[in-house]
Amino acid sequence: MKRRSVLKGLGLSLGYAVATPSVLSLFQSCKTEPEVWVPQLLSFEEGVLVKNLIDIMLPKTEDTPGALDVNVPEFLDLFASKVYNQEQTSEFLNGISCIMEELPITDLGVSALKKEDYQGLLNHYLRIKKEQREIYLEEENTVFIALTNLRDFAVWAYKTSEHIGKNILVYDPIPGRQQGCVSLEEATGGRAWSL
Repeated sequence: MKRRSVLKGLGLSLGYAVATPSVLSLFQSCKTEPEVWVPQLLSFEEGVLVKNLIDIMLPKTEDTPGALDVNVPEFLDLFASKVYNQEQTSEFLNGISCIMEELPITDLGVSALKKEDYQGLLNHYLRIKKEQREIYLEEENTVFIALTNLRDFAVWAYKTSEHIGKNILVYDPIPGRQQGCVSLEEATGGRAWSL
């Protein structure tokens, strides 16, 4: 339900009466529409591109939230706009621009791309053999470097998010003792530590 339509309907049907507890509980059951993300550094089209790529790179599973659930694209954009120096910002934006040039974008823009378009791009540049990776690095292939950096940046942001750090990884805010030469399986059940 949309909150605005409920308020409008209640106002008309109740004659703008004072809200009762049952009406208040109705308000709480309504879900608001998600806010539209307005990127700080990226353009809107670039923001859509980054969001779709990161969603494929770090999707939601039964056991873990996806990168979109912990706002990784929003964090990356904000981090790049606040922390990167001018040269790093220029490299980041140039990489995103080169990625956009590799995709079959029509007059309808990035929003018209399908998941298969993104998946094909990621398969072409990231699901490759070591020899091909070395060729891309030797050629200084901008798309390969941009996608690799975006993936690494997204994984870092995902693993350092509060929800993932506290609820998915092993989290101990006050470490008690040091145990040397203990396997990860024995110490944490096979899960990585949150830093």
